[in-house]
Amino acid sequence: MSAVRRLLAWIVVACASSLAQTPDAQFFESNVRPILRANCWGCHSEANSTSGLSLQTRESILRGGNRGASVDIILNAARHVGDLKMPPNKQLAPDQIATLEKWFAAGLPMPENLAKSKRAGGKHWSFQPLNRAAIPEVANASWPKNPIDNFILAKIEAAKLMPAVEAPKALLLRRLSLDLTGLPPTPEETKAYLADTSANAYEKQVDRLLASPHYGERWGRLWLDIARYADSDGYTIDAPRDIWMYRDWVINAINADLPFDRFTIDQLAGDLAPNPTTEQLIATGFHRNTTSNYEGGIDFEQYRVEAVADRVATTGSAWLGLTLGCARCHDHKFDPVSQREYYQFFAFFNNSDEVDKEADRKFFNKPFLELGSEKEKAEFAVWQADIIQEEAKIRRHIELNPGDQEKDEVLKGLNKEMAALRAKKPKLPRTMIMRDLPTARPAYVHLGGDFMRKGAPVTPGTLAVLPAMANAGPNANRLDLAKWIVDPKNPLTPRVTVNRIWQQYFGRGIVDSEADFGTQGDKPTHPELLDYLALQFIDNGWSQKKLHRLIVTSATYRQSSSATTADPENHLFARQSRLRLDAEIIRDSSLVVSGLFSPKLGGPSVYPPQPAGVSQVTQVRREWKVSPGEDRYRRGMYTFFQRAAPHPSLVVFDAPDASTACTRRPRSNTPLQALTQLNDEASAEFADALARRMTAAAANDDAILAKGYEISLNRAPRPEELERLRRFVRVQRDSQHDPWPAVARVLINLDEFLTRP
Repeated sequence: MSAVRRLLAWIVVACASSLAQTPDAQFFESNVRPILRANCWGCHSEANSTSGLSLQTRESILRGGNRGASVDIILNAARHVGDLKMPPNKQLAPDQIATLEKWFAAGLPMPENLAKSKRAGGKHWSFQPLNRAAIPEVANASWPKNPIDNFILAKIEAAKLMPAVEAPKALLLRRLSLDLTGLPPTPEETKAYLADTSANAYEKQVDRLLASPHYGERWGRLWLDIARYADSDGYTIDAPRDIWMYRDWVINAINADLPFDRFTIDQLAGDLAPNPTTEQLIATGFHRNTTSNYEGGIDFEQYRVEAVADRVATTGSAWLGLTLGCARCHDHKFDPVSQREYYQFFAFFNNSDEVDKEADRKFFNKPFLELGSEKEKAEFAVWQADIIQEEAKIRRHIELNPGDQEKDEVLKGLNKEMAALRAKKPKLPRTMIMRDLPTARPAYVHLGGDFMRKGAPVTPGTLAVLPAMANAGPNANRLDLAKWIVDPKNPLTPRVTVNRIWQQYFGRGIVDSEADFGTQGDKPTHPELLDYLALQFIDNGWSQKKLHRLIVTSATYRQSSSATTADPENHLFARQSRLRLDAEIIRDSSLVVSGLFSPKLGGPSVYPPQPAGVSQVTQVRREWKVSPGEDRYRRGMYTFFQRAAPHPSLVVFDAPDASTACTRRPRSNTPLQALTQLNDEASAEFADALARRMTAAAANDDAILAKGYEISLNRAPRPEELERLRRFVRVQRDSQHDPWPAVARVLINLDEFLTRP
């Protein structure tokens, strides 16, 4: 051992000896530590803080657990006084209890290394500040089109691989159009692009598509997955709800490129802004998308708490990429999120005005923003009063005549009057919004996650592992929370957001576990690129359009999607990925190629045809009245979403169920999908219209087939495809069938049609 190392070792031993010789430290080491180690730390340590209580540091003891911070709670548990007995399987000896009492009375003296809590997981990569790394140098300097490509190519070259070639021009336009607008390009758009030989021809297409109103629909639908948007309440009654204005707000906000920080703040707390606008109030529909139970006889408090818990979990998924809901019943098993912190987060949403009594169950006006004229509002108020009066008459009659209600003619008459009155319900434009009570509800830790077992009181607060909230304190509200979420110092929100957008373009994120940035999630394959995109996002004023443009103009995005044996899972992004289209976009593409597509934006949800008997699976069967006119041919995102019985074409192609936030849709491949595309009423209607469009534009069989390919796939048929379809046409004619609707069905069932290239 060198002289220097011997000196350092002597200093460490000397310091430890000095510490041990102080009376307080010596008392702890000799008397207290053995008791805690043998009886307490197994369940109440920094690594395993059962009931939120750690007895391993002075700070954690003073903070207390989920039952409170009182020293008496800990000592009484040790004395086995009351219902809490610790340790549970034996009682400490009187001299051990006396030692603990003496230690508490002395102010919990402990060695310096046990003074403060050490939060496990706090050094995890995702909780660290964003890192502005240098743009990597690459050998093939001619390949990158923007800095994204330098980060990607550097990894590819390090693996001694090559990036894929650029996709063909027509295919690239098809990919870009489906990605940015969710609609395939028209033959005219494809021809114009192929004829444009200017150096910036591709960039012009990017700008055209980003300026399209359909861009907001495409990316709005993805946000609605996260918002768990639906047109009904859920649970067994699953009544329709008025919230389509929130969907329109999302579309309009994305089209207007509302900065993502404002996009966030308005949705989480637009109602708390100074003099909120109507648009800001509508935006708060984000957290009114929770499922709601309005059955008779329910415990309103139970379902209110469930709604608040859903808002906590959704906020964690949507912006932080954390599984906050795992801390509802106990400290998070893996991430540095305690149960107490969960309920501090819970407290932000605990004050929302909710249905909490029978009268509200029937009319639930409290969380609505009524947008009608004063006359319409007055008419609705009169109708509502008449309904309440009529219900009171029915209840009174039943109480005074407790007999066979089925034979009670008077009751039958009263019910008939009620039905007639309900049928006259005035139309009143309105939408669900968030609104706080004037006096805050008290919030507590729920012991074991049970809302009936109140533990220690809590006030609104954020996660200690992340930078502190600017306006922290007991009076902090949702607006303060929203500002904290998009504070540039918070590294999670920008990382999570850009990763989710990247995922949509490549089929997987830079962090593959897009909803879990915690310690059990995947590490980023390109951490420097992730932070580069996050910082660019912030530097560009949280502009989503600029982020989209940056990604789609990269050479990385423009690569061919042809699979290779090297890196088959494409962790290096050395090629593009072929992706099955989303359920709504399959419908949209079919509408476009059929010529039936209605480009109308926004408005109430519509009812396209669906198979008979869908509502038979629900407890309350409701009529599905098919929308007339152009509403029959609206985009899939406008289809009325009934939680208990979603439209089958949405379910079969993996649309989310809208019960929880969905950050990535699964992509399955089942026979039901092929059967739906072949036999569904809507698919047959689209194929017939496509056939008419093909035959109207060409004179002979080969020309008709070529036109079908041009309309459906934006390319000409290959010789072998043309020959196969010629044979198919002959077979159809030999069977005395019109061949063209069948050919059109083939085209909209091709894997190429159902896939983003």
